[in-house]
Amino acid sequence: MPAVAAQIACAMVLAALPAGCGSDVRLPDQLSGSSVGSMAERELETENPRLAHGSLSCPALDLRVGASVRCLRTTAFGDGRIVKVRGTVRVTSLASGGRLHVAMDTEATEFGVSGDRVATELRGQARHLFHRSAGSVDCPYLRGQVGARSTCDVRIGHTQRVVDAVVTDVDAEQYDVRYSFRPHPLATPTPAS
Repeated sequence: MPAVAAQIACAMVLAALPAGCGSDVRLPDQLSGSSVGSMAERELETENPRLAHGSLSCPALDLRVGASVRCLRTTAFGDGRIVKVRGTVRVTSLASGGRLHVAMDTEATEFGVSGDRVATELRGQARHLFHRSAGSVDCPYLRGQVGARSTCDVRIGHTQRVVDAVVTDVDAEQYDVRYSFRPHPLATPTPAS
């Protein structure tokens, strides 16, 4: 995998509420994964304004100094590319409301193409593949690895067709995925006896 532009790290304050004279803010024993992810993502985007918008999925984090969790940041670009990068969120202090530090890995964990992009391209090729226009097309995410495949469901008139999208080439530096479509053969009805 290519290196992500630069290692991204930032620190964030857990609580900024006044607690009264000389006392610290009372912190919970644990932050939920969704809280960790949203706080870390907000801080990453604030500290790195050129960073594409994304979302961090994290497990719950124990609020004790040195505790850390591994998170996965997913960015979906407008052209259908999806890039996933892991990072670590660590508790660095519990004083004065607490602090977290976020450090993203320097390489993408995975990249691929959204199901919507695959479905749009398949819909555009339906006339070539089936000699008819497609009605509904449903495809899942396609991982950016040569040989990876995802199976799409295509409605052609009253017939349901199954088509594999198969990765034929990738450009790992641009997180670009090229793929072809391979329709499954139509099942032939078995004669009744």
